[in-house]
Amino acid sequence: MPTRSTQLDASTYHRRRYLSLLRTITHWHQANEVAQSTPDAGHVLEIGPGSGHTTWLVRNWGYRVTTLDFDRAVRPDVVGDVVRLPFDNRSFDCVLAAEVLEHIPFDELGRALGELRRVSRNSVIVTLPAPFLGVSALWNLPRREPKGVYLGVPFVIEHRWDGEHYWELGKRGYGIRKVKRTIARSGLRLIKAFRPAPSLYCYFFRLAVR
Repeated sequence: MPTRSTQLDASTYHRRRYLSLLRTITHWHQANEVAQSTPDAGHVLEIGPGSGHTTWLVRNWGYRVTTLDFDRAVRPDVVGDVVRLPFDNRSFDCVLAAEVLEHIPFDELGRALGELRRVSRNSVIVTLPAPFLGVSALWNLPRREPKGVYLGVPFVIEHRWDGEHYWELGKRGYGIRKVKRTIARSGLRLIKAFRPAPSLYCYFFRLAVR
């Protein structure tokens, strides 16, 4: 098993500067994708629970959630590594790895995705940082969730190790086509890929177990 080092102090997740409005909106999108792809009262594995806000939403919507992280300070239900998950095959209805996989080297991505597929019965939700320069907007209809649009360009620059992320989607050498090929080779099928406006920071993949 690779040796992991703590890249983000657990206390950071609860600081006001970290838990911004857009990040909070992203937690709702994460929970919503889980709910749309998981049977009622299903069992969800959340890898890297961070602040716990997505966990709280999913549990309050009636799902059973098991959390996993390699950092004990986060207080996960299970301590483990994403490239060697300590669960039996097909243990969960859905697996969520939100802003997790960029914290491991890209050459371990395929192995990690294979583990997500192995322990899931139905679906896998992955989100990745993908910084975007542009504008976004929401429009509202009565009694409906707001819909968003965005316009802009990705930061096609070389990624430099910042103490947290080994790579980021859209940066030089880590294009979306390359990531989609890695997803396909792992045995997962792409159902949906999108940016959750108004956030221009992350990109979502909803995947199905073949």
